[in-house]
Amino acid sequence: MQIIVCIVLAILLVLVAIRNINIIQLQSYGLGFYGAEMSYQIGLYISLLLGEVICLILSLLKVAAWYWLLIAFCVPLLAYVAIGLIKKSKTPLVVTARVMRYFALFTILTLAFFGGIYYLSIITNLSIFYYVWINFLLTPLTVRLAFLLIAPLEKHIQNKYFNKAVEKLDSMQNLMKIGITGSYGKTSVKNIMATILSESFEVVASPFSYNTPMGLAKSVNEITDSTQVFIMEIGARHIGDVAKIAKALKPQVGVITGVAGQHLKTFGSVEDVMRGKYELIEALDNNGLAVFNGENARVKNMYDRCILPNKMLTSIHSGNICVENLITTTEGTLFDLKIGESIRNCRTKLIGRHNIENILLAVTVAVGLGMDIDSISYGIEKLEFTPHRLEVIKANGITIIDDSYNANEVGVQVALDTLSMFDSRKVVVCQGIVEGGEKEDEINYNLGVKMSSSCDIAILVGKLADKLQKGLVDSGYNPTRIIKYKNLREAQSAFKDNLRAGDVLLLLNDLPDNY
Repeated sequence: MQIIVCIVLAILLVLVAIRNINIIQLQSYGLGFYGAEMSYQIGLYISLLLGEVICLILSLLKVAAWYWLLIAFCVPLLAYVAIGLIKKSKTPLVVTARVMRYFALFTILTLAFFGGIYYLSIITNLSIFYYVWINFLLTPLTVRLAFLLIAPLEKHIQNKYFNKAVEKLDSMQNLMKIGITGSYGKTSVKNIMATILSESFEVVASPFSYNTPMGLAKSVNEITDSTQVFIMEIGARHIGDVAKIAKALKPQVGVITGVAGQHLKTFGSVEDVMRGKYELIEALDNNGLAVFNGENARVKNMYDRCILPNKMLTSIHSGNICVENLITTTEGTLFDLKIGESIRNCRTKLIGRHNIENILLAVTVAVGLGMDIDSISYGIEKLEFTPHRLEVIKANGITIIDDSYNANEVGVQVALDTLSMFDSRKVVVCQGIVEGGEKEDEINYNLGVKMSSSCDIAILVGKLADKLQKGLVDSGYNPTRIIKYKNLREAQSAFKDNLRAGDVLLLLNDLPDNY
């Protein structure tokens, strides 16, 4: 019996640790307690307290066997952990070598703490049962302590791999390197550009949303001697993040997709976001090509102050590279691509004005690399949806516009404009916009205002639902057409009650577990 109880305790401890490591990973290895993380820790401590209360009651009832007391202690904790597992994380823990190193150090620390607790039980002449709760109480802190202690080693390992990637790129003198950054649209522009450039070049692009130093270092491994173009997506949450990557990897082409009020929690202000993104342009040498999305006012401002001789501002309806006779439908987009005096009719399954902006950014780079209009138009025809970014899916008679990857003020407006193209009943599922810093409430109130003229049914989810609802109602939206749920799982379970064949469902965003 004693062995069984110890095994159960060890398993519970491991599961609690895994949950904490998962949350830390979702926070880009940030160690803070907030949002869903704080709620989880409170629930954990309440279950510990409940277990202690049950044990105390059994002690007063003179239940002599210590293992029965331990089992009583485990029951609330086991139930809490089991519920967490049944709910299942939307983004499960990715087991990497880094995570395994953290877990190994966590195990060592936990055993050390347990040894201290065991010694405490000896000198106080009390059963270790009276102290077993301490290890569970310390687990969230022990996990974070492990991260802090191993941080210097991790930094050394990351620098080693990143420097190796830099050396490889420096050795490839004929490789064209293209950097893409912005508050939104990076992955979409990267995928569009890779498809178009592949008509004339051997292209490697960073996969998925790999946009950190380690992600890009991993992407460099895919480059071979035959690779002619490397497209890198560069992300940032702080001033200096883009500069670190761009100065090391030395792109010859820099593309700014757009600037919006995103990551304000870490950047602080939109002005700092602009400074952070402009670091890519500052890293280009005097012969570099800088391409700016002229449809975004903030990016246009960045273009105006750029002093590089080779700079280009894209615009849908004007300039040397533009589109004419633009027709957007629910099935795709038709337009005439104009490059100088040459014009070609193009079609793509991509929908939404924002995708035309993305295409023009990619086309401008393609022209800068010497591609002809025919090759470019062939590439446009082959474009596929980027998953979860205005991706159109048809299922059970319902048209789903999946724009769930992320949400910012500009992207939300684009998604709502796309929704307005459809004639059927329009339903929006929205969890709000996070990382808005001090302006988060204002941003989500304004989002509710925007939604009021775009949808017939508003399904609001999570902690920001009240702010969204206020924006909707203050705009005259009928409150009976607003449905609220605590989390996305509840909302999805109720789709069968709230949706009907012929509806158009916009999945506006999908927040990670730490929100």
